[in-house]
Amino acid sequence: MLLEITDIGHGGVGIARHEGQVVFVRGAIPGERVEAELTASRSRYLTAVVCEVIEASPERVAHPWPEGAAGVTGAADFGHITLEGQRALKERVVLGNLRRIGGQELYETALGLGFSVAAVDDTDGWGSRTRFDVVKLKRGVGMYREGTNELAAITSMPLALPELERLIFDPAWDRVIAPGTRLHVVGPASGEDVVVADRVYAAPGREAAGHIWERAATEADVYDYRVSAAGFWQVHTRAPSTLLRAVMGAAAVRPGESVLELFSGAGLFTVPLAKAVGDAGRVRAIEGSQRAVTDATANLAGMPWASASAARIDERTAARVSADAVVADPPRAGLGKKTASALAKAEARIVLVSCDPAAMARDVAELVAGGKTVESMAAFDIFPHTHHVEVVTALR
Repeated sequence: MLLEITDIGHGGVGIARHEGQVVFVRGAIPGERVEAELTASRSRYLTAVVCEVIEASPERVAHPWPEGAAGVTGAADFGHITLEGQRALKERVVLGNLRRIGGQELYETALGLGFSVAAVDDTDGWGSRTRFDVVKLKRGVGMYREGTNELAAITSMPLALPELERLIFDPAWDRVIAPGTRLHVVGPASGEDVVVADRVYAAPGREAAGHIWERAATEADVYDYRVSAAGFWQVHTRAPSTLLRAVMGAAAVRPGESVLELFSGAGLFTVPLAKAVGDAGRVRAIEGSQRAVTDATANLAGMPWASASAARIDERTAARVSADAVVADPPRAGLGKKTASALAKAEARIVLVSCDPAAMARDVAELVAGGKTVESMAAFDIFPHTHHVEVVTALR
């Protein structure tokens, strides 16, 4: 079907209309005319993928990695757009979600704060990923086709650090790892690159330690972190330091203050927060994963005024807040309406790190409805060539 793309929607999809129905189109850019193939029909909308571009946007480029394109694996679903164009579209998506979910006033607040999506380095965005997942095939590796359970073989991974690409495409893995095994490929800040499967490998047939070492820095300090090889850490080389600086700047904690951190992971923010408040202050970190808590506890060694514990985080947790500042870095689903609403009742300053624009808009709207005021909102392009974006919001 021939479509005119009029807007960009959540998830990076182009928006068009066909015979009165909304169509969400993968691989499209606003302003384009495309021939698209229908992929699904729902009662309220259709989904489709671009199969031919009739009139191209000036922001369109040849995709450097067709295996990662929208409609294939989708691992680089914005790879057909210039970096400047990608950031402009991400900004448009975030602002659109703020207006649609949070309302006109919240949208205008973001505009008034000069909201934009910032680059985290001056590279072309390729070769910057320190972590990715693939599935072992009989020969080589593959990724799932977008929106399906069907595996597609891949022959390259240009999003990743070149050394990780060389590691995972070593044919010797065919003799070591069984087909169907999910592989987590990791390039730590220091030490050997590893592949996590049933065990941790540094090379085909050679096992490695279960922990790796990562690093992040502010303008004044450098921090080293022990992280489980299979655990969570930011995927872009510059992401940990970029987010750390943004969060510490937004939190503005002072010596002697108390901080509650929710969804604290291995302690990326916890350790610098503990240093900032000093031994006259207190930092309490709560995380759902015991593995991450074990890492965070190790990273907090020598700081008895800071602690990490494993617990479920929900509205009951938020309702018991007694701290000068709260830092929350929830998973993609966000805080949730009930938790955000409960957290809004606390007198604490709040810094929210969000990786989903819709969840962010909902959470911030709930916090504002509960009496908080947005002081700053900044976004960072730590997922180049994908539709993903990270937003750091400070509220009082």
